[in-house]
Amino acid sequence: MIRTKKYILLIALIVLTVVCGCLLRSGEPEIENVADVDRLPVLEPDITDIVIPPNIAPLNFKIMDKAGQYYVKLHAEDGAPITWHSRNNKVIFPIQKWAELLTENRGREITIDVYCKDENDLWSRYKPVTLQVAQENIDDYLVYRIIHPAYRVWSNIGIYQRNLGTFEEKVILHNKTLDNACLNCHSFHQNNPQEMMLHLRGGPGTALLLAQNGVLKNINTRTTFNASPAAYRDWHPNGKIIAFSVNKVAQFFHTVGETRDVYDTASDIVLYQIESNTITSAPQVSLPNQMETYPAWSPDGRYLYFCRAPQPVVPEGQNFPYNSVFYELMRISYNADTNEWGEPEMLLPHAVTGGSITHPKISPDGRYVLYCLCRYGNFSIYRPESDLYLLDLESGENRRLSVNSERTESYHSWSGNGRWIVFSSKRQDGIMARPFFSYFDSDGEAHKPFMLPQEDPGFYDTFLKTYNLPEFVAGPITATPQQLTRLAFAVDKVKNAALDPRLSQHIDTPDASSPWQSAPRAK
Repeated sequence: MIRTKKYILLIALIVLTVVCGCLLRSGEPEIENVADVDRLPVLEPDITDIVIPPNIAPLNFKIMDKAGQYYVKLHAEDGAPITWHSRNNKVIFPIQKWAELLTENRGREITIDVYCKDENDLWSRYKPVTLQVAQENIDDYLVYRIIHPAYRVWSNIGIYQRNLGTFEEKVILHNKTLDNACLNCHSFHQNNPQEMMLHLRGGPGTALLLAQNGVLKNINTRTTFNASPAAYRDWHPNGKIIAFSVNKVAQFFHTVGETRDVYDTASDIVLYQIESNTITSAPQVSLPNQMETYPAWSPDGRYLYFCRAPQPVVPEGQNFPYNSVFYELMRISYNADTNEWGEPEMLLPHAVTGGSITHPKISPDGRYVLYCLCRYGNFSIYRPESDLYLLDLESGENRRLSVNSERTESYHSWSGNGRWIVFSSKRQDGIMARPFFSYFDSDGEAHKPFMLPQEDPGFYDTFLKTYNLPEFVAGPITATPQQLTRLAFAVDKVKNAALDPRLSQHIDTPDASSPWQSAPRAK
């Protein structure tokens, strides 16, 4: 009986505490004789002086200044202010009220006033934090891969979609249903969630899973020309062609610093023609003495941008010179109607950049190339010095963006309207990559970035996984995990890609005078 009473009292105490806490948060405190503090409050994540989309989820934060009570007021020129009063330093805004305030103040400033009450019951007011609400929306969804920061084997890999206007996250496909296969390189045609592809390595098999307007396909992209399957990719604007690199990858480990490293010993670029289920290529993008990778189409489809490095000649018994391989930015004209290529054009040579270029992405208006620059190689996520750079194709100006940190900045993508970029950054701890957003204005300036918001502002403190390959999409992916899993296991329905007869003829009867003097190296 005594024990039962103790349990009842304990439950009553918990309920009373919760109720009191709710009452405290819902009311406004009496603030008298407040002292002004001549600095901004310390907030985590840092959201001071940023530009935000009018359709982004609440940017909840922790107040890192110690206090017994906290009071926060979010207000703007129009709309009802939002207040928060609590003993807890985690500030969590209601989604609906936040969305209404942003909608009513599109193109204007929102102000956050932070007050702290000390042990002597005295209130302090910090300098106000201002947020600029942009006119332009961000894409409604972000797709990314979540993976452990391991480097020898893969496990527990999932590809997820996140509603950027809320905190809703759903799985697209997880490898626990695929015999722990590796999932990677998801991609979308012009940010369209109905046209998606991703790669499967291991498990049920090596395949390209393709979804187009409700039609699902499982493609084997290996041919006698490319024994390696398709890898890094980009959709042609016409939606009928996907450019791929085919890569022969090696991994090794350092004893100090960043312990892991990845490099290509060979690579080429091929095109997958969806309607005819055909793999094709050309000598200009698959030469034996060059390594070509990371294809990216211009928005009009007239040019293919890619990275290229000379193929090292490695004497027998010597190691591959991984740290002296430098990729340069190239482009080549292409006619999708006739499948005819121009000649490669050098845009940014190593002599100009002093480093190695990866992940070129062309802005939706065709004016800019956003890319990563690191010291060597083509695997920027493992390069601590990797930064984001911008090439203006109209003026020729090439510059390092202000969004960079002292740690790794890597994979990035453009929003559909070209006003937002998302990129992976390890700036928090040097280990975990997180998605960061930056407003890209009409003058070509990228503004101070902010991290993917979470409902719990302490989420990233304990989430020991890394975000990979963030891609914007205009809406939710409708292909279900069950459909994609069944597709992956339907090995009897795998379609083997055919090889372009022109390439097949060359392989069967090689011509010593041809630029293809040997079979492609990426096998």
